[in-house]
Amino acid sequence: MSLWIKNYLRLKRRFYRTKPIDFTKTLKTYKSLLIHPIMEPGREVFSLPAIENIIGHKGRRNVDLLINEKLNFFFNDQPTRKIYYKDFASPLSQNYKNLMENLKRREYDIYIELNRFTEDKLTMFALILKSKIRMCLDGSVDNPIFNMVIAAYTLFDEIDRNNLILQPLGIKKETKRIKWKKKPTAKKEKRKIGISVHNDKIALNLFSFLKKRNFSPFIFVNERKEIPKMRKEVGDALVPIYPLEKVYEECSSCESIITSINPVLSIGFLQNKRTLLLLEKGEKFYPSTGHHIEVFSLREKLQSLINKIKDFIEGK
Repeated sequence: MSLWIKNYLRLKRRFYRTKPIDFTKTLKTYKSLLIHPIMEPGREVFSLPAIENIIGHKGRRNVDLLINEKLNFFFNDQPTRKIYYKDFASPLSQNYKNLMENLKRREYDIYIELNRFTEDKLTMFALILKSKIRMCLDGSVDNPIFNMVIAAYTLFDEIDRNNLILQPLGIKKETKRIKWKKKPTAKKEKRKIGISVHNDKIALNLFSFLKKRNFSPFIFVNERKEIPKMRKEVGDALVPIYPLEKVYEECSSCESIITSINPVLSIGFLQNKRTLLLLEKGEKFYPSTGHHIEVFSLREKLQSLINKIKDFIEGK
């Protein structure tokens, strides 16, 4: 994002103020909500329990979802209206202007922002909306655009973090697991392992390591320039990460998954796959206690990763 855009948004934040409201009265009488679920690939499904609780409590006619078109796969089954947008980098982009046009005649009692975007990105979304309460999870209390900021401590697991919005809304938290209506379309194959790691070198090394041990690995990749080069090394065992419907089908046949934080992690979670999550430097992820996601930091030494992979594929 350019320095000019950053300064523009800072100026907007400085002079923008929401009107004083009676929070107690609004939170008791509100009807309409717009929710911006987690749009970070790999974490989006962990906002589903909170969303489903709100829809169940307030009714599908009163809850709208703001959805990135690229990730609509995870939210299509939600029984409520969706407002779609395309990625944008600045308030001058056409995609942002299209979103503004789509939302300009809509008013909501409450807007709920669940994303951990930069302050500039959070500001761009919130500036569009007309709502009495702009609620943000993990946002800055110094940003006047959000008049209700809920602090989520870092040790909350991914689902409990998003469920924090339920209490101020007066909605009881349900403890049941995420329900997913889609069914796997392929039979699980023993020793088939999906790899979806951001670092291409690590992905190729994992592929070779597993292949030598008589596993059937394959690699999910984004559509990038590196694909032809990787295809020379792994052949047909290369699967594009989009469309997600195809990834869902491929994952359903896996015995287990080794992945970074990306949509494959979410799909593995929905299918209850045994998963090893490799965290890049600075990344954090807290799965539910006793869940099927194991976490390993790539900041550890290479030998530690090799030992972890050995334990993982042997079921230890």
